[in-house]
Amino acid sequence: MRVVDITQSPGSTSEPTADRVGFSGNVAWVIDGATDFTNERTLPGISNVQWLVNLLDKTLLEIGASNEAVDPIQIFERIGEVTRTELAAIVPQGLGHHPCCSIGLAVFSDRMVQLGRIGDATLIAYQGDQVVGDVSTDFFERREAQAVHRSQEERQTGHEVVDAMFARRLEYIRGLHRESVFSGHPEAVFKVHTEKFPPDSADTVLICTDGFARCIVDYKILRSWADLKVDVHRHGLKEIASRIRKFEAQDRSNSSPTKFKQSDDLAAIVLAN
Repeated sequence: MRVVDITQSPGSTSEPTADRVGFSGNVAWVIDGATDFTNERTLPGISNVQWLVNLLDKTLLEIGASNEAVDPIQIFERIGEVTRTELAAIVPQGLGHHPCCSIGLAVFSDRMVQLGRIGDATLIAYQGDQVVGDVSTDFFERREAQAVHRSQEERQTGHEVVDAMFARRLEYIRGLHRESVFSGHPEAVFKVHTEKFPPDSADTVLICTDGFARCIVDYKILRSWADLKVDVHRHGLKEIASRIRKFEAQDRSNSSPTKFKQSDDLAAIVLAN
């Protein structure tokens, strides 16, 4: 596994990013922390979600360095165990709102390239200029668009919007739909989506959070994931991230918004096999 390019950017200059990107040994990852709208400070650090993403980033570094990682499902089970153990030690009485996140993982070996995600991370495998694997979902995007529309129709207050958001998150944590998110909640269900490829059928892998995926999914800055690989080769991930931020900074009229946050944290990594 060789890192070709890597980038990370906060969606707001007033808050630290809740996204993480990293690599260690034969493992690479992105973590997308769900914004903590309650300002709950039960856990050590500047926010509960920052505690979670920092713990996961640290644990994944250790897993990769051990050279014992076999597949994404095994890794998700391990970081779930670590998170639940740490939470039980810090807050044995439990939390009012459990922080959660999306995670995308790539595990490389001589025999296989394996991709796995929980939540709305995007993982794309390439062979040459062709996309040969796509581990992504539009489930969360559609659900958020519906919630935005409902909040406008019902003229919801800010408090009502946040309450509805946490109700949806608890559904995702408990695995009540075909998708889930990562959490240390005692009732958490991990619905892991995976693909695997022989090493000679996938030479490059992109892993990114939904903030970066907006360049294609929402903003149409690039036409396709195949075009993105060409653009990364020519200009690099940071230049694409810059174009995302410039697009978001434009004074444009959006009479039908589909997201609650105009600008999101982003993280992405490109790896060569």
